[in-house]
Amino acid sequence: MKRKKKLLIADDEKYIHDLLAKFLSVDEFDIIHAYDGKKTLKLAEEHLPDLILLDIMMPLMDGRDICKKLRNDPEKKKVKIIMLTAKNEQYDRILGFELGADDYITKPCSISYLARSIKKVCNRIRG
Repeated sequence: MKRKKKLLIADDEKYIHDLLAKFLSVDEFDIIHAYDGKKTLKLAEEHLPDLILLDIMMPLMDGRDICKKLRNDPEKKKVKIIMLTAKNEQYDRILGFELGADDYITKPCSISYLARSIKKVCNRIRG
């Protein structure tokens, strides 16, 4: 039987969690929820997810800081990160990739576009 991937949804908006949890296959993912930056980092350390959908603007810790901390940690630097954020300036995108994001998607986005990105990034996950 195929192992479920661990997906951490990190966003301070509950409706984003609800939408993504409803959309994503429960057969493919064990979903973990975090509503602020500190909890995101704590859960990433505890559960070592395969993929994080990471908002940038969250209370208690910015998503960019989380990305940077994960990429600087030898145990967690292989966690795949898709930044899913309302920050849509070219500077923000470039910074997201420089910090180590595997993809950068601006909200609002189509579910099919997000699904394509998740599939692409998950194909790079071994196991």
